[in-house]
Amino acid sequence: MQTRLLMLNFREIIKYSASVCVLMLLFGGTAVAQDSFGDPFEKGELQNPNWEWQNEPPKWDVGETREDFLYIDSEPNRNLWANDMSHFLYQETDTDIFDVETHFFARWDTSSGVNGLVVKSPADDNWVTIKFWSRDAAAKGQIQYQTKQNEGGGGLTGNAGFTPEFGETELFLRLARDGDEYSAWYKTKENEDWIEIGVTEFDLTPPVWLGVYAGVAAGAGSLEVEYEYFRDNLNPFPVEPGGKATTTWAAVKTQY
Repeated sequence: MQTRLLMLNFREIIKYSASVCVLMLLFGGTAVAQDSFGDPFEKGELQNPNWEWQNEPPKWDVGETREDFLYIDSEPNRNLWANDMSHFLYQETDTDIFDVETHFFARWDTSSGVNGLVVKSPADDNWVTIKFWSRDAAAKGQIQYQTKQNEGGGGLTGNAGFTPEFGETELFLRLARDGDEYSAWYKTKENEDWIEIGVTEFDLTPPVWLGVYAGVAAGAGSLEVEYEYFRDNLNPFPVEPGGKATTTWAAVKTQY
């Protein structure tokens, strides 16, 4: 009798342990999805539920204009410099550690357009951004690493050395934070090494907004930006079996 009871108790323990493991896997997967900043911009809608818009553009979509891309058709007077009037897709967070990247195509016909990665403190009305400045004069476009109205010294720069042709470009941008230290990189091809733009120290009061943005900075003209993904390198967004793996999100799709 004692042996039988022991066996029954052992079976119940095994069944309970298995149930706990399943629940941990299920709820653990959900927790990862909620904690990740990532989004593959697939399936016709934003996959991460934590996104919010500042100045939502009248025309934007996921997958309609270009399959598996976030498309933004920018309005005029949407600069990010003395103030932030940009179309900004962001997630609010208190974290002081992150490492995110994106890949985009930009098409423009304006004297000044802006898009890229930014982390912003609404309380400070200030930010750290890696900006692609598209324009119709001089170098035609350049990468800038800035805080509000500041692009000089302390690792910041008004020109990282990238000078594309007028009208369209492709770029990969990456921004990382470790406390008050920010690091920025760019590259022009998926299989290239990251090129460091700079490292800067800057204090931002939490909570902060982290994401991608776009805008025609001038009073007229056009800027269309297509972001392929928003990747969280520290906590990748989970994908369903058979879906696009995190390691292939940055593979270049059909070119213009």
